[in-house]
This record gives sequence, C-alpha cells and structure tokens, in this order.
Amino acid sequence: MSLRGALFGIAGAVMIVATTFILLPATAQAQGLEPFIPPANSLANGPELADDGKDDTKPKRDFAEEMRKMVISLSRWTKAQRTDFSIIAMDGLDLTTFIEPGLFVTKSDAKPARNYIRALDGILVEAPNYGRDGYNKETGEGEVKYDRQYLERLSNTGMQFFMLDYTDKPENIRKARDKMTDLTPLYYAAPPPDMQLAALAKVPATPYHENPFVVDDIHKARNFAMVVDSAPFGNKDAYVNALASTNYDILILDAFHRGMTPLSFDDIRKLRYKKIGTPRLLLAYIDIGTAQTYRYYWRSDWRAGSPDFISSGSNTGRWGQENHVYYWDPQWQNIIFGNANSYVAGLMQMGFDGIVIDGIDDYRWWSAQ
Repeated sequence: MSLRGALFGIAGAVMIVATTFILLPATAQAQGLEPFIPPANSLANGPELADDGKDDTKPKRDFAEEMRKMVISLSRWTKAQRTDFSIIAMDGLDLTTFIEPGLFVTKSDAKPARNYIRALDGILVEAPNYGRDGYNKETGEGEVKYDRQYLERLSNTGMQFFMLDYTDKPENIRKARDKMTDLTPLYYAAPPPDMQLAALAKVPATPYHENPFVVDDIHKARNFAMVVDSAPFGNKDAYVNALASTNYDILILDAFHRGMTPLSFDDIRKLRYKKIGTPRLLLAYIDIGTAQTYRYYWRSDWRAGSPDFISSGSNTGRWGQENHVYYWDPQWQNIIFGNANSYVAGLMQMGFDGIVIDGIDDYRWWSAQ
C-alpha cells in the first residue's frame, strides 16, 4: 500500500460505532443474509508454521493464492446476495496471473488466474502515471510497462479499469489520459496534500466527460472521484455536502466519517444523486489486509497474537494504527464478509453499490518476511 498518514487517534468511540453500524432497520433485514461457511478445504483453520526447525512464526503458505481465495470467496458470497454489487480490486495486478510477482508477463508464459479474474468487476490502479514515487512525480517507465502488460491482457475480460493518479498539473493529466485512451479507463487525478485522498480534485474544475444521464452500472460511468479521508472536511455534514455537490458518476468513499462515525441512510440518499439531479453509483472503500484500530470491529483488548489472526503492526498502513492480519483465517474473513453482521453486509444494507478493496497487496508483505 502506497499512501501514508496518521489520521485517526480516537479509539475510545469504537464500541459505540460498532453498535451503530450493526443495528440496521427492519427493512434492511429483508435481504435475509445468511451466515457464510467456507467450502471444505478452501480455507485453512489457522496459520501453519514453518517446519525448518527454526523459531519462526511466519506462516508457511502461498500468500498470493490465499489472497485470491479470500477475494473469490468474498465475491461469490456477495454476488449471492446482490448480483449487481460491484467488486473492484485496488491494485494487485500480479494476482491475475499465476506467475512470480515482478516478472514481465508474455503471452506465452502467462497463465490467467481465471477464478480470481471472474470474481472482479474492475480494477483500480494507483499511480499508473504519476505519484508512485511522490506527488506529481512521473511513475518510472519500467513500472508503467509492467502494469501495462497486465492491463492489456485484461482488456478483453469485460473489467472496468479505474486509474488514480496523484497530480494536479493539467499537462500531466492530459499526458496520462492520452497514454491510456486505448484502455478506456475511468480517470481521476487526486489533489494534494501528498497522496491522502482527503479532498476533491480542483483540476479540472468539472469532471471529464461530465454526464447528465442515469448511471446504474459501472460500465455506464464516464468518470469517478475518490475521497476516503474525511477528516479535513471537519464534520460529517460538510463531508457529505461537498461530495453531494458534484457531478461525478461514481463516488468512492469511506462509509465512516473519520473512520469511526457511520454515514446515515439520509447521507447515502443525499450522495446518491449528482448535483444535476440524476442517480450515480456509490462504492465503499474497505481494507481487507489489515485490521484498523479505529474501526467498529476492533476491541480494546486486541493486540498482536490475540486474537490469533492479529499479527504485527503495519508501518506502511494507509492511515496508521493498523495491524497485519492472517487474512486467510476464517475468523478475520467472517468479520469482513459472510454473515449479516459482517462489514460488507453492513455496506450492502446501507445502500452502497459495491466495494473497492484495498489491502490486496498485503500478500507481498507476508512474502517478504
């Protein structure tokens, strides 16, 4: 994960938010979400330790494949509840093929991870042209080519591509858009500071391909905006009003103001309509690779090793105050999806149209240990 920031330091309100998020109106229960039971042998019951005789607590696993399994299970369960619920992976291009990460993929040696690809409706690529090495800095040519090889291979799968650059220079934006025209992506250039996704873009002043029509499918969208750190907006109403007063076809946002206070049904209803008056899509940002201490699910007595699926603190977390998790552990997965009280079920019941899944690249951290 590439973004940095220390944003949320209020842990004491977590349990109150947990109650608020899970208590849903009676109408929401009509969907009848059922408990999720992982298929036999598809998920391990806990970490397997290395058997080389060393005092090594690193689980012995194929970390890339375990991440694929989680995303596939999440998608299958979610689609069973709502077939129109969109699943967007944030980065993780390596996972679309069975090949060692870091290698260039040729047509002859790339074996597509078909079940993983089928589980996704789209992929959001961070800093494909600007921002990977710093705000407004051009992404290296080798990295651009590396991403491009995957995107070209995925271009005939029906996936929607989202490109998120970190630049506010008009010449950079024009150059980036021209380079990606053949991939027909939705494009957004996030403003400073740094790469915090904490404000709406001011360049351009209005969305590219501003669209007056109803958008009820990601493939009908012509643009998007992503603002997942609401702290700089002050209170929740200011955040909601700022996003509602735009004409973006898709808004990607956190379902919790400052990570802790859930948006209300009235907030979602207000965000649902573009300023021009026609409906748009709302996608919720969610991290499946780390447990965040400011989220409603975090308990005050949790720490590394307790419960078992909590691992060490993350120094590269998107917002700080995060712990790596054994993401293949059913305990963690059942927090994220699979039952009526899970994170994703709550997002569905709030009225979101899909999720953008961050933390997918956390398998790289595990592989590097």
